[in-house]
Amino acid sequence: MSIEIQKQQYAGIVKILNLGSGDKMISLGGEEIYPFYTFEGKMPFAPRIAIQVVDCNPEEWADAVKEPYADVLHDPVLWAKKAQDVYNADMIHLWLKSTDPNGLNRSAEDAALTAKAVADAVTVPLIVWGTANSEKDAEVLKAVAAACQGQQIIIGPVDEANHKQLGAQALANNLTLVANTPIDINLAKQLNILLSNIGVPIEKIIIDPTTGGLGYGIEYTYSVMERIRQAAITQNDEKLQCPFLCNLSEEVWKTKEAKQESGDLMGDARKRGILMEAITASTLLNAGADILVMRHPDAIAQVRRYIADLGGFAAPKFAVKTAAAKSEAAAPSGSISPAQSTVATSLKAGSLCKIVQIMDMPMELAPGYAIALIKSVDHEDVSDGLVLSTHAEAGKNELSAGEPARTAAPEAAVPKEDKPEFKPAASWLPLSAETPASAPVVPESKHDWRGRLSDKEDMLQQARTDQRYWYSESHGSEKRKKPA
Repeated sequence: MSIEIQKQQYAGIVKILNLGSGDKMISLGGEEIYPFYTFEGKMPFAPRIAIQVVDCNPEEWADAVKEPYADVLHDPVLWAKKAQDVYNADMIHLWLKSTDPNGLNRSAEDAALTAKAVADAVTVPLIVWGTANSEKDAEVLKAVAAACQGQQIIIGPVDEANHKQLGAQALANNLTLVANTPIDINLAKQLNILLSNIGVPIEKIIIDPTTGGLGYGIEYTYSVMERIRQAAITQNDEKLQCPFLCNLSEEVWKTKEAKQESGDLMGDARKRGILMEAITASTLLNAGADILVMRHPDAIAQVRRYIADLGGFAAPKFAVKTAAAKSEAAAPSGSISPAQSTVATSLKAGSLCKIVQIMDMPMELAPGYAIALIKSVDHEDVSDGLVLSTHAEAGKNELSAGEPARTAAPEAAVPKEDKPEFKPAASWLPLSAETPASAPVVPESKHDWRGRLSDKEDMLQQARTDQRYWYSESHGSEKRKKPA
């Protein structure tokens, strides 16, 4: 008997927004379902990634995120071209940070020249971003709109204080606006209504709900984005049927966790920052993000794979070729193949080798793995080589004893040591620094609250009142001694 799964009924659809022109034009929106609920309806366009470019050298950035752009940080035009040509940016997000009145306070004219130069250098859609200073942004983005007339750029952030000035520029120059409000569904709708009242079509508005980074308020952003998307597609609220832009890069990479150096406690700084950005982006995708503003190419690669896998979209351009694809691209028949090395077949348990070089695999290929360049070593050079073994301890013993290397069949390798089957103890007690690992574990004191109580009703009372936290191994987060 077949089972018919009931599907959610949707009343509205997100407006389709076309950005850019020619073969680089991209489309956003069109969702008639919750994010990636493709089993219930259509999600015609994949979310897009805009790589952030800054108009001045970001010396305060973490080293991990400066490294991919180290050769172009001084020039926003070269930076934008590298983001487009090398890292396949869907869009460029040009942050005019130097115009901040509390910073370099560069003029609107200088900013317009920079924006024009970047717009002329790239073919993908361009987002020109201010500094969230309403008065200065109105001046700067007005100059940018005039300089980039006819190039269909996107400008933002637009807020309630400057929506009239920038709304007029959008109408005069056929621009798309990014409407920014501070994490509130009612304020987001109100700003869209204000822009509509001065003539800006809802199809020319992108909602920026204000984004929090991982561990820094992202749950608030997620909740508001959920409510906006619910109102748009289940309640058919036309004033909220706009694509989302999430400007997450600055929110992630300015945190102390992203900037803290590598160490035993926090691990590798580069990997930490990349994962923070990728996880933040993936979380916002599930809330409905259509444009993600990101920085690090490795984080972008991970998020692109996630989009492709979850939404059923085309695989990203950097995808690794499969073995079948590689064989199809092999040399044509009749060509002479070079002789293959026999080193790999000779490296069996007990043979001698030397590691020449080790390098980490790229994150998009095999995260957490490394590849090694291994050289076969003669038996005479036993002091300069490593003995391959299926058992690490056996290899160390052989080297320390100075025994000659031997080439043995795999079945002659040292057998694995038989370990007794693990059996959990009746109750658990943390080992103190003075307790040897082999010492018997004996429940005592408040660590074993179950052992202290024999009556069933008493145990249930402990659970009902949360007194068990006091008797837990960590004494409870609040060290409760009395009923909660």
